[in-house]
Amino acid sequence: MEQCLPIDDENNEYENDDPSMYQYVPTSAEDYLMNVRREANICPDVVVAENFDSSKFHSKQTVHYAKGSSLIPIPPSQELQDFLIHSFSENRQKFTQFKAEFQKNNSHLNIEVPVMKDENGWLAFCVGSNKQTTLIKALENLIEGFNRKEFTDLFGQWLYALLICIEKPLLPETTSMLRILARNCSQRRETMATDDHLVSALNLIIIVVAR
Repeated sequence: MEQCLPIDDENNEYENDDPSMYQYVPTSAEDYLMNVRREANICPDVVVAENFDSSKFHSKQTVHYAKGSSLIPIPPSQELQDFLIHSFSENRQKFTQFKAEFQKNNSHLNIEVPVMKDENGWLAFCVGSNKQTTLIKALENLIEGFNRKEFTDLFGQWLYALLICIEKPLLPETTSMLRILARNCSQRRETMATDDHLVSALNLIIIVVAR
């Protein structure tokens, strides 16, 4: 492959080990690039900070792994991950088709946020609402309450359903929010036994967000 910025070594007036090169002021672009290459050559491949105190970052650490812990579940196989993503994509396509049909036949409805136990109202809200911001806000509320609530099958189902409802492309704020969700799921997963069935639900959310 041809160099992007080739340098003619034959016209180099300074050897790599010449101490005067450190005081040399480049007079051309080629001289400047040569100096950059010299400095790069004398830099070590690996640099280790000495007397570095990492304790000041402990308060900012968001994920903690216990050494030798038997609670950390084994990640799903690549085959299983591909299957889960394929199923999620199919569900998104089915939802998109159902939503288009529902809005076509119920364009006269005034969709508002329903009460908690209104199952039909939530169905109409999720498939009839044209406001992505409203759906994203509902997901944001769940994520904010993630660490304050017990993770249950129903909670996981709500998260999965809202992930299906959110359309692409994602806003940067939504992407950041989903990363927080994945991190929260990873932290919660660490506290569970490997045979806990909720680990599978957490893995599903993590995989969906990652893809």
